[in-house]
Amino acid sequence: MNNDNTIAAFHIKSNKGGILKLNTNKMYHWHIPKPLRTKVHQGDIVLVRTARGLEQVLVMKVFREEFEETQRKYKQVVKVLERAPKKEPVRNEG
Repeated sequence: MNNDNTIAAFHIKSNKGGILKLNTNKMYHWHIPKPLRTKVHQGDIVLVRTARGLEQVLVMKVFREEFEETQRKYKQVVKVLERAPKKEPVRNEG
């Protein structure tokens, strides 16, 4: 069972032709609601709530944070928009 409940991510400035332009000035954190905890992985593009409304972000890290200990509160991940491509095993032919 996956207990990761927080993501660290960069905002996506643009996504033209599959090429992402990121705002890497600061990494932000969001809370993953229980129904999405097994669905969010590193490299995914997710929709999150921000002060400016809904924004797309690129997930850089998924981890567990004990909110009772840290006393932090984050806005939530809304849904997964695009899954990270899975790495295929490299085959040596020859």
